[in-house]
Amino acid sequence: MNAIVKIENQTPFIEVELNGKVQLGVNARELHKMLEVKTDFSDWIKRRVKQCKFEENFDYMVILKKEENLKGGRPTTEYIISVDMTKHLGMMERNEKGHEIRKYYIEQEELARNTLSGVQIEIGKLSILADQWQETLSNAGRILSVGGKQIRPQILKKLDELIKQAQPSLDLKDGE
Repeated sequence: MNAIVKIENQTPFIEVELNGKVQLGVNARELHKMLEVKTDFSDWIKRRVKQCKFEENFDYMVILKKEENLKGGRPTTEYIISVDMTKHLGMMERNEKGHEIRKYYIEQEELARNTLSGVQIEIGKLSILADQWQETLSNAGRILSVGGKQIRPQILKKLDELIKQAQPSLDLKDGE
């Protein structure tokens, strides 16, 4: 299914919020081109939405693009569709391109899932490491606190005694 990647030379996925969650979406107009559908895009997407009972803001979202229509006329209507809807539409076309696209999206979804899984594993490992460091630093802090209050005065006292022993005593007698 590398043909689509070579043609597009980029990932066809767009981040979109559908059904109350951020997920991957696809521009339906691009899918229409990839599927090599003969009918007009607007007719095709409306017919498929009705046939399959796709729901707006659940399976797809509509975006009106006014800035692209500089000559006047109506704004361009774009449909951003979920990956599940993309696979469904690909299978409905019942042609080689439809099967290729369905397979491609399944592979991309699996790749994304594996990547997410790998990231989650790394997050878990780093969380454990952070917890271990926290515990180690807490223990070190307790040792330093106890050592500073109890052991340090004893060490300083012993050090003073040793210094006194090591210093030569000078006996200064009058007249000599």
